[in-house]
Amino acid sequence: IVRSGSKVGSMKYPKLGATTNHLFCPAIRDKVPDTLVPPDVKCVYEIVINGLNVKAVEKAMGAGILSASKVKGVKKITAANYGGKLGPYKMNLFDAIEKAKEMGDLS
Repeated sequence: IVRSGSKVGSMKYPKLGATTNHLFCPAIRDKVPDTLVPPDVKCVYEIVINGLNVKAVEKAMGAGILSASKVKGVKKITAANYGGKLGPYKMNLFDAIEKAKEMGDLS
């Protein structure tokens, strides 16, 4: 779990490999004109999922989304797109949720 989320590269320091994703950082939301953090949100988490193959990661992501959506206080679940900079795979959240539902009861 990563607080505030991360992004590939830096707007200010080109040699940095990863930095805080300013669009998802509640602490600086007032200073970021195109912030993606709603006014009533105080914390943002990025969940990093590693797996043996794409199918396993997609199922884990869907199961995680379904579980997180039941947690009191969760306002929004979204995904970041890194333009292929983190690898060749792109997963759709809605497809991942459907695949997780096919697995059956996750409680």
